[in-house]
Amino acid sequence: MNRNHRFVVAVALGCAVAAAFSSGTGAVEVNDLKGFEQLFGRYAPAGDCKRQPQFVVDVSGFTFEVGGKTEKVTNPEYAASYGGRDYQGSEMWFFPFRTGDGYEILMTFNAGEKSGVVTIDGHEPKASPRNAALIKGSPYAKCK
Repeated sequence: MNRNHRFVVAVALGCAVAAAFSSGTGAVEVNDLKGFEQLFGRYAPAGDCKRQPQFVVDVSGFTFEVGGKTEKVTNPEYAASYGGRDYQGSEMWFFPFRTGDGYEILMTFNAGEKSGVVTIDGHEPKASPRNAALIKGSPYAKCK
């Protein structure tokens, strides 16, 4: 392979990698929530901690309390580019639960550009009972 041919191959490979990372919808698994301290706290429907379901956000991840059961998620996927590469707002998106064919729910922090509001959206007809309850409880806010 001559020098010019290697250069062309390297440029083409670089363009392919750049295109893959600029798709705008990529998510990355995180092993803790360091750097997301502004999200930490206990959340309940409309911020009323007498209501269920609830979840806690802390440095170790998300802890969901649904139907008398507690489930800890320590490796959610953060959709850093979900809003597109030009997005400048405050919303942050997480996929807490992976399934064989994708994600049943999406958590949007600072939903609608409102600080402290969290919505959980999904596909209710096919959502598991846990996820259907989380969707039904939306929107959430930090406990008052």
